[in-house]
Amino acid sequence: MSPSAISLLSLLLLTASASLPKFVVPNFPDLTIKTRRTVDGRIQSEEALYVKGPRQRREHVLFGSKNSVQSTSITQCDQRLVLNLNDKDKLYATSPIQDWTELIKRARSHPQLQMSGAEVNITIDSVDTGERRKLASYEARHVKTTTRVEPGAGAVMEARMTEVDGWYIDLPGFGCQESRGFGLGLSMLLPGGGPGKQDRPIIKRLGNNSARGYPIEETRRDTVRNVTTVSKLELLAVSEAPLDTSLFELPSGYRPALRTPFGGRDLTKPDTLTNRLQAYWNFWTASGRRFFL
Repeated sequence: MSPSAISLLSLLLLTASASLPKFVVPNFPDLTIKTRRTVDGRIQSEEALYVKGPRQRREHVLFGSKNSVQSTSITQCDQRLVLNLNDKDKLYATSPIQDWTELIKRARSHPQLQMSGAEVNITIDSVDTGERRKLASYEARHVKTTTRVEPGAGAVMEARMTEVDGWYIDLPGFGCQESRGFGLGLSMLLPGGGPGKQDRPIIKRLGNNSARGYPIEETRRDTVRNVTTVSKLELLAVSEAPLDTSLFELPSGYRPALRTPFGGRDLTKPDTLTNRLQAYWNFWTASGRRFFL
């Protein structure tokens, strides 16, 4: 398990109010949602979400200064499987869907990450304004959320404030999870620090603690070191037209991506004997250099 995953599990275990999502197999009516995200006025990415029955497909395009990078993932809740695709090179990698409740149970049986560093006060104020609007056959809710991070003396985490003003719809079972609280930004709350010293987050919740849902429009303002970054999510299209089941299957002609040391996958290369030997050679060469330097 990665250090960030360990830190997130520790944060959830320390936060009694955290609502752990449970694994479910949804039954979505056919739905397509397309959105665009801009950061400080520049187009950063576009995403298309497709859901049908127990499955969902997300196509994400990240725009860079010189070229764009496209990624596709297919979540098959009925198979407890996620497929990540490299459409350009026709490669794929699979990973099992983890159940958070089972992860937490296993985490409790192991020594927990000791957060012996400075305290960090995190205040989350989430309020449903009561405003509603129609989106096809769905009802969108208007929710405003403010998160303040106030580190104590000696903390690694920086002070910051995040203000999110958005419209959300409920997609029960999205991500194969019972919870509807998408996009809570837990990664932002990961405790900082290194071995022997981890910040201790103290989380306080205000407002009506409204769960958000799947975002269709959102304005996010992140302020760190007196610098504010504004990102906006814009709704491009929504459709309830029938979707082909092939969208949610592994396309024919795709090859497994390279298996790297310790079970990872490199989606840029096929899993051939030559590529695998090269990957292991590079890994052990780099490890040897770190050992002798």
